[in-house]
Amino acid sequence: MADKKEILEQLNTLEDALNATLTQVSAIRQSLDDSQKENATLRMELEKVREHLAELEKHEIEEKTESSDEPNPTLINIFNEGFHVCHLHYAERLDEGESCLDCLELLYR
Repeated sequence: MADKKEILEQLNTLEDALNATLTQVSAIRQSLDDSQKENATLRMELEKVREHLAELEKHEIEEKTESSDEPNPTLINIFNEGFHVCHLHYAERLDEGESCLDCLELLYR
């Protein structure tokens, strides 16, 4: 039969190993808790960024549809009165029956 001293030494060694393992488990648990908190924070921030991006895209689409729905009525009036509205010949008179592709492109893009 093993000596009492030997059994107590083995028991102390096992107890030390268990305490070291418990310390490691506690450290891992704390790290996991920290990671979960950070993950929750990042998820909330990501959701806010997605909402903001969706809002920006919505405004961009609205601006595009507002600007491209109809040509500028003032430019149409000027063109119908017989004047160029393109950058190359702005305010020059169109010849009788003349049509300028640059003006038309500008009006109806």
